[in-house]
Amino acid sequence: MRRPASSLPHASVEEESDFDRIAIENWREEIRRSTLSHYHHRMGVALEAAGDRDAAVMAFERAVAVAPGRYASVLRLNRLLRDAGDPERARSVLAHGMSAHGGDPDALARALVEEAEAARDDGMTDDALALVAHALAVCPRAAAAHLPDLVVELAGQIRDRHEEALRWCDLAAPHAQDRYGLHHQRGFSLLLLNRPADARRELAASVVLAPDRMPSWYVLGQYHRLRFETGAALAAYRRVWESGHDLRWWAGLMIAQTLLSDGRLHEAMAACDAVRLRNPDMGWARMIGGLVQLHAGDLDAAARAFDGDRPNDPDTAKGRVFRGMLRLAWNRPQEALEDFDGGRGDFACLALPRLGRARALLELGDAEEARRLVGAAVRDEGQWVAATLRLLGPLGQALGPLLAAGLGGRN
Repeated sequence: MRRPASSLPHASVEEESDFDRIAIENWREEIRRSTLSHYHHRMGVALEAAGDRDAAVMAFERAVAVAPGRYASVLRLNRLLRDAGDPERARSVLAHGMSAHGGDPDALARALVEEAEAARDDGMTDDALALVAHALAVCPRAAAAHLPDLVVELAGQIRDRHEEALRWCDLAAPHAQDRYGLHHQRGFSLLLLNRPADARRELAASVVLAPDRMPSWYVLGQYHRLRFETGAALAAYRRVWESGHDLRWWAGLMIAQTLLSDGRLHEAMAACDAVRLRNPDMGWARMIGGLVQLHAGDLDAAARAFDGDRPNDPDTAKGRVFRGMLRLAWNRPQEALEDFDGGRGDFACLALPRLGRARALLELGDAEEARRLVGAAVRDEGQWVAATLRLLGPLGQALGPLLAAGLGGRN
């Protein structure tokens, strides 16, 4: 039989007060340690960025000493020690960090992705990426299942490792709550991996799920532009251009590039002017406007657009390839090599860094290196090659035999 409430045992006021005091002190200590560790970690990041690696090591050591479970500091310290030629100490740091989570791979993976979420929220994307990568290495199932939408989101921050980004999405797929985000990121990665048909299916799925979210419309525009489907590309870009999304400026410039590829030069320039009118600080508008002038045959106007320090601004660094085209048009191939770095391109400059450099090298008599660059473009940037040739116009005709050989080798 249940006893009357008055006869139930209960803690005294003094015992409750003692418990509250202990809990409060524990919370205060946890906050203090977390804050201090975070301070040392941020100091280490700043010191490493400034090139003072020894001081950075000391800062990360302090962060780990205060909070052994701060894995962002553990991973950075491990890498710095390995780079400094101290692999034994680096291994010790890593092992000590794992032991802080009890040696349980599932628990460690979950703790790592939670720390990655905090790093993401704090604007420390590199740390967040490293933490998720480590979590997936420790226990892929537990890491992807714990915060699947975070894993997909951070997959979109992986640069130039699109296979890895796709793998992160696949691991998170069974658990993802944001189905739009999952399909969008898969579509984007697949497009960059030269798998356009698969990319189209994923992007279509994302648009059906959330027609008002703009990123998929923007990437869908890229898909159609690369296939020279002008009407569909313009429709997708204009949807973004007319929205309030940050991508609207890029959508405006992609409208200009689409029109340029279609030979509609006056409309292309009007599209560039529209972006410059609404966002004067968008340096790429000047660069693409210069590209339109180059196609129109007005080399002086193109030179003014590409002149000065603007091509070296962070926002327009890759726009130097358009200046390289101008230098090719001026028959200055040696100067053009300064603008074509031979690396992988992007949706704005396509495969110009490689194909433009190959064209300059042909002019300088280095056919072997030109052939290598063309082969790399065909292999890694196949979907961008045809669009790049349209941008090059007559300047690209000399690449025809090399491209034919490269395509034959791929087949």
